Amino acid sequence: MIGEIDPNLLTCPLFNEIKPELAVNILNSSNRHTYPKGTILIQKDAVPTALYIIAKGQVGIYNEDVMLGKLGTMSMLGESFLANANASATIQAEEELEVIEIPQLLFLKLSLEHPQLILNIFKINFERLRSSNEKQLQESKSREAELEKQVTERTSELLETQKYRQQFLANMSHEIRTPLNAILGLTNLLLKTNLNSQQEKYLDVIQKSGTNLLVIINDILDVAKIESGKMELEKVTFNLIQTLESIHTILTIRAKEKGIELKLNIEPGVPQFVIGDETRFTQIIINLAGNAIKFTEAGSVTIHAKLENSNPQHQIIMFSVKDTGIGIPPEKLEHIFESFGQASSDTTRKYGGTGLGLTISKQLVELHGGSLMVKSTPGIGSEFYFSIPYELSKAPVETKNKTIEITDDLEGKSILLVEDNEFNQMVAVDSIGDLFPKVKVDVASGGKQALELLQNNDYSFVLMDIQMPEMDGYETTRRIRTLNNKTKACIRICAMTANVTKEEI
Repeated sequence: MIGEIDPNLLTCPLFNEIKPELAVNILNSSNRHTYPKGTILIQKDAVPTALYIIAKGQVGIYNEDVMLGKLGTMSMLGESFLANANASATIQAEEELEVIEIPQLLFLKLSLEHPQLILNIFKINFERLRSSNEKQLQESKSREAELEKQVTERTSELLETQKYRQQFLANMSHEIRTPLNAILGLTNLLLKTNLNSQQEKYLDVIQKSGTNLLVIINDILDVAKIESGKMELEKVTFNLIQTLESIHTILTIRAKEKGIELKLNIEPGVPQFVIGDETRFTQIIINLAGNAIKFTEAGSVTIHAKLENSNPQHQIIMFSVKDTGIGIPPEKLEHIFESFGQASSDTTRKYGGTGLGLTISKQLVELHGGSLMVKSTPGIGSEFYFSIPYELSKAPVETKNKTIEITDDLEGKSILLVEDNEFNQMVAVDSIGDLFPKVKVDVASGGKQALELLQNNDYSFVLMDIQMPEMDGYETTRRIRTLNNKTKACIRICAMTANVTKEEI
């Protein structure tokens, strides 16, 4: 029993949307302890025994002897016990500490009675993930700016730093995608269950926030690939007019939600089939038109295409996106294409976004051999325009695609899932069970266990995670291919990874 309740404890994010009397009841059912400086509350690689709320003092987060950060009053610790998962870091008192401890069994009982507690933990961890990401990005940007000042004298050092930067972005992508995939997967599964309207609303917010975070991660990786020279454009035949019409259809829904009109104007003479990179062209137009819709409160947005110049080698086509939005002040125009740059901090707060969309669009246009330009008047609107030289092409020969039907003849079939992350195991098993209830799924937490299960059982298919401790997916697959049993050595294996780098793909 805690006794008299400090009103400040009720402001802990764990009690958001929770009635004060319930929060008081939870606190009265918990324990208060005082620990001296240096006390270890949570040991790395051990399952926490309780959920901790810091009432007074600070704790340090350590990996080995390296401090990763600090947490202070009203912070929450130890939630990994919900998945019976080991803590990823050691938590130690940095000064005399007062904590509220909610025992594991008590919290599990309370969370069944009050699901809002679980939703609050979701939101707290999501906010930590977002804050950590922003901090890492700002640190990376500051480090890069400092190095650029010394580029002429320290070229070799800059190249080495770029190498580590790529590794950092790849690692960051994987480390963020892994829990985010679990969050989105579990959220999608929860949305299929019976929910009340409030729970459905909260889960919908989690799903949309997670999707937005994935978009940001993809933007960061695109910038990294372009700047490192690793992005290459495809040269394949595609239907330019159809692509523009598809973009218009996709974005019309977003425009209608804001009550504005999205127009598409393709002038006569624009060729139908050209040779180029349809995916990256689509990314440019969607970035520009999406921005235009975001910054336009009334009026319209127009996507325009016209033939600017024609010769036997190339058709130079001019594209533009014009809006009747807020416009850009003249002094800000030269900065809007910079990474993480927007016209003002007020713009970021009101409209959101990272400021990477225009950076990526500009660099993609330049990869196509063009140049992205802008004209804008505050309060009147903006127009972004660029030209791309395309080779003409004939209509591709149509081929009949084979239709693959999934039959009900799956009873008794078995799949081996090799995945070290417990949350992603849960998502994969439940998703497969939802789609194919007659399929049996065995789970291996690593490569060694996968080899043992494969040798002792018969499986039709293997889902193989790439990045795992001790033995990764590559090495596990190599060993499977050398098994004496030729049938098992030739089993079909599908790779899974949270990484999306070209090399990994």
